[in-house]
Amino acid sequence: MHPVTPTQITALLAEAEASPRRRSHLLLHAGHDDQVQRLLIALQPGSYVRPHQHSQQWEMLVLHRGRLDVLAFTPDGALAARHRLDRSAPVIQIPLKTWHAGVALEAGTIVLEVKPGPYRPNEFADWAPEEGTPAATDLVSWLECAAPGTRWHG
Repeated sequence: MHPVTPTQITALLAEAEASPRRRSHLLLHAGHDDQVQRLLIALQPGSYVRPHQHSQQWEMLVLHRGRLDVLAFTPDGALAARHRLDRSAPVIQIPLKTWHAGVALEAGTIVLEVKPGPYRPNEFADWAPEEGTPAATDLVSWLECAAPGTRWHG
């Protein structure tokens, strides 16, 4: 058995707080070839989860703590839906080929991500700016309050 300890959770949160990316990962699977990819992701407000899809994988997120909005997009970048993960509704399943992103709404938000392996890199949306750019910061600000049916114009 391999429990996730309070020490690991504390370290994960500290890494996310100190990271310029405002997030950190704790891999729970042995490697990229595992048939089930599992990881804990700590996110702080302001973390940029670049809109992406998985053309060959479904994905499931389970909220461990905090609050997170999971956002769904049309292929051309319109916000299709906002789904709030909180204590009352902590699980979302994301079908393959669904453009999505996430916005941390509370400090110390942690989600468990599960998807089939082997590991495949995210397929990023062409309309979404690259991480680390000023436009990415602007997109995060927009995503925090954008209404379904609207489109970001960066």
